[in-house]
Amino acid sequence: MPIKNIEAFFNPKRIAVIGANEEPRSIGYFIFRNLIGRGFKGVVYPVHPSLEAVQGVEAFSSISAIPRDIDLAILATPVERIIDALEECGQKRVRGVTILYPDFENRVGDYRLMESRIRHLSSKYGFRVLGPNSSGFIRPGAHLNAGLFPAMPGKGNIAFISKSATLSTALLDRAMEKNVGFSYIVSLGAKLDIGFSDLIDYLGVDPETKAIILYIEHIRRGRKFLTAVRSFAGSKPIIVVKSGKFDVSAHVALTHSGVLAGEDRVYDAAFKRAGAVRIDEILDLFYLAETLAKQRRPKGKRLAVITNAGAPSIIAVDSLLRLEGELAGFEQETLENLQRIFPTIRQVRNPVNLLTNASPENYGAAVRACLHDNGVDGLLVMHVPFFGTRPLDTAKAVVAAMGSNGFIPVFTVWMGGEQVLEARDFLNEKGVPTFVTPEQAVRSFTSLYCYDYNLQLLRETPATILKDFAPDTRRAWEICKKASDEKRPLLNLNEVKEMLLAYGIPVITTQRALNEDEAIEKSGEIGYPVVLKVDSQKIFHKWEAGGVVLNIRDQQEAGEAFRRLKGIAQAHGDPGAHVLVQPMIIRHGLELVIGSKKDPSFGMVIVFGTGGTLLEALGDYAVGLPPLNQTLARRLMEETKICKYLHQHEAYAQTLRMLEEVLVRFSQLIIDFPCIREIDINPFLVTEAEGFALDAGILLEKDVQPPFFRYPGEELCPSHLSICPYPFKYVTETSVDGTSAVIRPIRPEDEPLIYELFKGLSNETIRFRFGQFLTDMPHEKLVRYCQIDYDRELAFIAAVREEETGSDKIIADVRIIKQPDLETAELAILVADEWQGHGIGTRLLDYCIKIAGGIGVRTLWMEILRNNARMLHLAATCGFTTVYSDEDMVKVERGITLEAGVPGSGRS
Repeated sequence: MPIKNIEAFFNPKRIAVIGANEEPRSIGYFIFRNLIGRGFKGVVYPVHPSLEAVQGVEAFSSISAIPRDIDLAILATPVERIIDALEECGQKRVRGVTILYPDFENRVGDYRLMESRIRHLSSKYGFRVLGPNSSGFIRPGAHLNAGLFPAMPGKGNIAFISKSATLSTALLDRAMEKNVGFSYIVSLGAKLDIGFSDLIDYLGVDPETKAIILYIEHIRRGRKFLTAVRSFAGSKPIIVVKSGKFDVSAHVALTHSGVLAGEDRVYDAAFKRAGAVRIDEILDLFYLAETLAKQRRPKGKRLAVITNAGAPSIIAVDSLLRLEGELAGFEQETLENLQRIFPTIRQVRNPVNLLTNASPENYGAAVRACLHDNGVDGLLVMHVPFFGTRPLDTAKAVVAAMGSNGFIPVFTVWMGGEQVLEARDFLNEKGVPTFVTPEQAVRSFTSLYCYDYNLQLLRETPATILKDFAPDTRRAWEICKKASDEKRPLLNLNEVKEMLLAYGIPVITTQRALNEDEAIEKSGEIGYPVVLKVDSQKIFHKWEAGGVVLNIRDQQEAGEAFRRLKGIAQAHGDPGAHVLVQPMIIRHGLELVIGSKKDPSFGMVIVFGTGGTLLEALGDYAVGLPPLNQTLARRLMEETKICKYLHQHEAYAQTLRMLEEVLVRFSQLIIDFPCIREIDINPFLVTEAEGFALDAGILLEKDVQPPFFRYPGEELCPSHLSICPYPFKYVTETSVDGTSAVIRPIRPEDEPLIYELFKGLSNETIRFRFGQFLTDMPHEKLVRYCQIDYDRELAFIAAVREEETGSDKIIADVRIIKQPDLETAELAILVADEWQGHGIGTRLLDYCIKIAGGIGVRTLWMEILRNNARMLHLAATCGFTTVYSDEDMVKVERGITLEAGVPGSGRS
């Protein structure tokens, strides 16, 4: 369900409290008092079957007895009355319902039955449900405390969403102590209906909210969560605390990759891919909330430190370097300025160690000097009380000096107890983040930096490394289909080899021997020394079972090895197992692992790292989410030590580029086949000149039926993925005035082509499309134009092939941009000047209108400048009607019939 009716919770005009009463220790009493006693401007109705009034306000016997429409109902009735109350809310056409009840699961007899009935009523009547097991929510800007929170924080620009009711209360208490304001505090509870993704969608477009903090225990629907985070992480920092680091799902995995890709690693990869920042400790959450509320985000990771004590500065620097930050290097002008101000300091450098009894004036001068250095991205000011120091006056001097440059964030640590309490209170009052230890301050700095840094990495323009990639999907599909028909979830190595080769992933020469004579014959054909391996349905990890014999040098050894392997297979209950023959690799190389497994929350994930027999012992691996492009593949590799080692050796430069390509091919393989449950290529051997799989395994789903078994490319976003892959199904061909053109979804790699399109536009075309004159289209704008979430936005380009250069040229761009309700979408179109009036615009609009119904869009709208007569005519031709107009702009829209959509010719 989209974010429909969320507004009923946070901007209600009329609220009914069902179960409001006069018992001071009850939930009904407390929630009603909160609503009427905090300055809320709306109307609050108490509902109680036997009371005439509650806390001086006229009560109604039931919600249906209230003569006005109700936006929000808050349930504080006995548990056994919940279903009846929800039925009444539905009949009253209430839009939102909050179900409180701490420890709800322990208060009902059959929790699953109750959960099912609540969901049924929500679906039947269309009201949204917050909870149960929720503490409610607060919106300070509207003086709305619709929860069990004992106080109302100040208005701020941070939203906090928590699964935990008690943690929300703890954060509120801490925030008020530190003078931190919030736009919203929401306790989700059991998330039977409203979850994190719904609120991220709502808060993402909320003008009062500048940052979002999440406390998460578990995510059920990873795709829904990620698409919401990805939509807004670029404009609003999203900070996540995820509890539960113990990996349960890893224990049931069969492959090495499945064991490695445990739950916590997958959550890390998901947050990083979405652009969110994860922090580990609850205390860091409190401090980060304060920092977000009070300071700008740092533009880099270079930190300057000012202190009057050496030991705290050493601790700060150690923490900074451990968290991959950098100690700022001062410019020469700054060094000379500091040396002139502090002539008694023998050598001025960063950290700036002032004298132990440094005066407030000393601190103020040092802060001003550091804030004007172009090499400083953040400033940490620390003060330790000592004989002769004045903590409060020093804090005042620092605050005064901060005004000289408000663009660099300042963090403060006033260490100690009673001697510095007054100074800390002053800093809090003035909106300066204040910490107790250097480590806390440094973690807040690096967490904020990581947010921007992660976004920069995600927005890099990938190179086109597989321009004409056309895997043999038919060949791979037939292999999986055959195994499925034979009820074999485990593919044999020969089948795995064929699957990998179908996607262009190199595999070592492998031949199958059915008997001892064939083993000797195949060994001779390949050339000694050779390796023999058992290929059995009963043995997945060959090495652990003794199913690999290395360095076989003659016929006698080959025969002995064959008999030995057959014996091992028979001991495992598979006397019909085959034996495989491969060449023995004796040249120097490094063993890697490339694998994937299906995570219950986020679908397929990819593992890359150091492989071989020491895979689990070394633990050098990274986890990522498909789909991968060249940039994402490189970033995944760069998280590992083995990649850093390869980067240090120029001879492996070509190998690294090859690995990027292999990972992209591997990513496409697991995208195309949802029937794959786990896949393991271990080892994948790389040398200075080449790379190939030495061994691999594929485990299919036991029940390979739809949706697990479809031909590749049939779905826009297959259910086994949390991020929508490139939608090949919408690729189609057309002709414009006799010139062949391709209409296809846009790719991140198209950025250079889109820039060329922009450079060729007239000023009038630019103004008609963007509503203003633009002199340039920098990378920061282009990347948002080209790197899109196909779940939320579909952009199509029309491209023709230039005869002179043989390269593609984009001549038009059209896009469907879903709004947060996911049912309404904006339509925008751009056609190159020389191609206007040739019919390509009409063709693209018609194509989008046909596709919109297949992706759940019910209404398309466009905003068109009033003097853009050609576009207004085109809109009318395509069935759009005017819904609003003023002297500058005309808004047109048309309804869409939900249907299967219109795929193109797809991938060859």
